[in-house]
Amino acid sequence: ENETMRKKLVALLFVGALALSIVACSGESGSSSNDASKTETTEESQPEVTYQTILDDYTKQIQDATPGLIEEYNSESADITNDLNALAELSNSKVEKLAEICNTGVEEMAELMTKNGDEYETYEEWAGKLQDVYMEYSKQITDAYTNSTSGMSTEDLMNSLESLQ
Repeated sequence: ENETMRKKLVALLFVGALALSIVACSGESGSSSNDASKTETTEESQPEVTYQTILDDYTKQIQDATPGLIEEYNSESADITNDLNALAELSNSKVEKLAEICNTGVEEMAELMTKNGDEYETYEEWAGKLQDVYMEYSKQITDAYTNSTSGMSTEDLMNSLESLQ
């Protein structure tokens, strides 16, 4: 019975973390001033920027960033193994870094849509593909979170939940 309760609690926190990460990637981020200069140099060296080239670029950035973020999570979580809330916050902070990459790619797609005069549906389809990549890789981080909570005692889980109230 305790094992079932523990799994339900971990699943509940996982769903909460996932919900936060979905919101993070679908929102527009306001810090694009530094990214604009990077975009210009990229456009000069690559004659044609398309939704596919943006998708490929940011997919690679997400893929490249994920193992390091998982490694960071695993090493940083060692000090807080009995604090579910701190583990969830740590996991969310790592997922947020992937969301920032995703947001920048989505912003570039929006700029391309405006520049080309494309239909919103075209942009939405390509942005959705990048968000799918983000979700796939952010799940690897939340899996590391789930794994780190699997050794927690029911007492630690209950204490963590009480501190939320």
